[in-house]
Amino acid sequence: MGELISKWQVDYGNGESVEIQIPHAWGQELDIRSEGPVTYTTQVRVPRAGGWLRFQAVSYEAVVSIDGNEALTHRGIWDAFEVDLNPWSGRVVEVKVVVTKNGGERFPVKDVASGFLPYVFHTFGGIWGEVRLLDKRFQHDEAEAAGLGSRVAVMDSRIYVDGEPFYIRGLLHWGWYPETGHPNPPEDVIRAEVQAAKELGFNLVKFCLWVPPERYLRILAEEGMEAWLELPLWDPSSDPRKLEVIASEIERIVRQYAHHDNIIVWTVGCELSHATPPEYRAHLVQLVKNLTGCPLVKDNSGGAEMYGGDLREFGDLYDYHPYCDTPFYPVVLDSLLPGARTPMPVLLGEFNDADVHRDLTRIHQEMPFWASNMPELNDAGVRWQHDLPNFLQVNPMALGEEFDRHEKLMESTREKALFMRKFVHEAVRARDPIAGYVITGWRDTPISTAGMFDDWGQARYAADECRSWNGSDALFLIPTRRPPWVDGGNRPGWLDPYNHFRGQVFFRIGGHSQAGMEGGLLWRVTSDRGDLIARGALSQLEIEPLTSTEVGQISIEIEEPGAYFLDVEFGGTNNRWSFHVESPLDPDSLVDWELDDSRQDFGGKGFGEGPNRILVGHVDGLAEALSEGKNAIAILDGPGTKAAPFWRESGYEFQAAAPFASQWERLLAVSGDRVLDWPSLAENLPPHYQIETIVNRVDVRTYVEAPILVRARGDGGTAILTTLRPQGGLGVQPQGISRNPAGCA
Repeated sequence: MGELISKWQVDYGNGESVEIQIPHAWGQELDIRSEGPVTYTTQVRVPRAGGWLRFQAVSYEAVVSIDGNEALTHRGIWDAFEVDLNPWSGRVVEVKVVVTKNGGERFPVKDVASGFLPYVFHTFGGIWGEVRLLDKRFQHDEAEAAGLGSRVAVMDSRIYVDGEPFYIRGLLHWGWYPETGHPNPPEDVIRAEVQAAKELGFNLVKFCLWVPPERYLRILAEEGMEAWLELPLWDPSSDPRKLEVIASEIERIVRQYAHHDNIIVWTVGCELSHATPPEYRAHLVQLVKNLTGCPLVKDNSGGAEMYGGDLREFGDLYDYHPYCDTPFYPVVLDSLLPGARTPMPVLLGEFNDADVHRDLTRIHQEMPFWASNMPELNDAGVRWQHDLPNFLQVNPMALGEEFDRHEKLMESTREKALFMRKFVHEAVRARDPIAGYVITGWRDTPISTAGMFDDWGQARYAADECRSWNGSDALFLIPTRRPPWVDGGNRPGWLDPYNHFRGQVFFRIGGHSQAGMEGGLLWRVTSDRGDLIARGALSQLEIEPLTSTEVGQISIEIEEPGAYFLDVEFGGTNNRWSFHVESPLDPDSLVDWELDDSRQDFGGKGFGEGPNRILVGHVDGLAEALSEGKNAIAILDGPGTKAAPFWRESGYEFQAAAPFASQWERLLAVSGDRVLDWPSLAENLPPHYQIETIVNRVDVRTYVEAPILVRARGDGGTAILTTLRPQGGLGVQPQGISRNPAGCA
């Protein structure tokens, strides 16, 4: 390995030297907007036999001088380089490295292989990799390189590693380490986070648009984990000269890392659009394949079909980044299946983010540099999301003035995120052309709170909360199809697996396994009081590896409305779902309600002729009806509303009168994609009406609040206005009130 040269002096440009340890990147020592240069110096005793000084990583430009003689200029954040010390054999020499980081006027972010970290926080500069004195120029052992690609094989849509079926369960890592200021943490930190990811069920780390220190890959191998290396090409300049500079660095990176046989997937870049010509991407794919021998190489993680640009794609897999609101996930996944296309593995290279409410109170108390509103510490740079520094100064939850509200919202959003991930991952496992996924993401960052780990690197979820949906084996619900008849023909439609009308309650259970499994389905239904309702055992069968298979049907009669649990076990794998049984709408309760539904969203059956009104999609006549003492319900999704996903990037606060408070399996069937827009709706109410928010949406990235259900009261009638959808109809929600038990409830 050679002698580690770790003690250096650094001059930040003020003429004063400070002793530091390498690895190092400057942080608060300079205005973050400054590109440098910063000067590093040290003394090195060169052996009589000569030697080479190897720099593992310097960001971005390194001008190296030996005893005042310029020896080398290297440009590149991620690849190693060597300086020949043989001319100074047997001498003690001064090594000086003048470093200029990317992100300034000399090396703009888009002009070099910056990766994604500038969009997470900012660029970083320094000698952030180890520096070692070697007795010969560094070369990887040729015996290691001889077996490149031998661990991985692909057959149609399936992946095999070491001859065994393999299903990718990956976690997206952006290289965000605020504790060090650079993506080269100590070995104990790497090992601890790898073990924590394993505990949650992951078997792969995707290094998204950054290149980890090589010891990270060695630790992964020791822990039995695989890697996906996504080279640092994201939203680059379209200048051909700049693209060639980036391609040269990419080639150097690949040559350096090709011998790591636990890199089982390579992607050249991410979410590329028009900036990278198809010829450029095709060349880089072939370059990576030739240098690594890996049979899983892709030009563009995310794909042109999702992110635009020339539609020609290159490589050995389909790679998509579906970021959907939860009801739409199953139908979007279906749209991404290959069908008649060339059989190749489908990988979800990023997906299923689930932002939560972070611990704003603690962040405000500690005030880390990445949350500061001081531009010299936390300038926006190229980030498109930079809300935290502003609302952190004024938000009552951050200031500790609403601590109870703060804690409730943290737990509520955590539980919502768990439901989202369980529902979506079960949908993924039901579609076996999908060969694996990568969850967004590892830990919270300044632009996202979708981490499996929080801002302090602590696991947000327990292992047993993730085991059923993030393990090598998984059981899932197969939805019941029920295509509605609309305007002369069928349209896609499903029944709700979590909400049933009284009478027959039916489930179809499926399984998916990495290695294959066999058994007979055992099942049990209990009430929320713990009473056993029914149980059963079904015949034995076998699930082939990497194949989604039905393992049994369950049908029971339940007449009592309420909350229930279904527990299933197959081949040693368990899962549990909560579900509800509801009563259909009682016609006697509808006689006083007139339905104004010109779009026929509700189906129109069973409603009376007033005096109270249900308005679907509008508030026409609302003020007049209330002034006449009539009650009204307005189900809104157009005028008077604004677009906002129900599930993504949000948290909810429920008042005592709220329906389905934190009952996510019920809200799935009635959730909308809008919020109420005040004050535009206020003018549709009689004067002096009081508005009470019953369900409040909190955007957990911007902390903008907006209601999704309110009650309006005054001298006349009472009104409920909401963007919830009793009629369903979004994604896999049941269509129409008569098919939506949760909507009826």
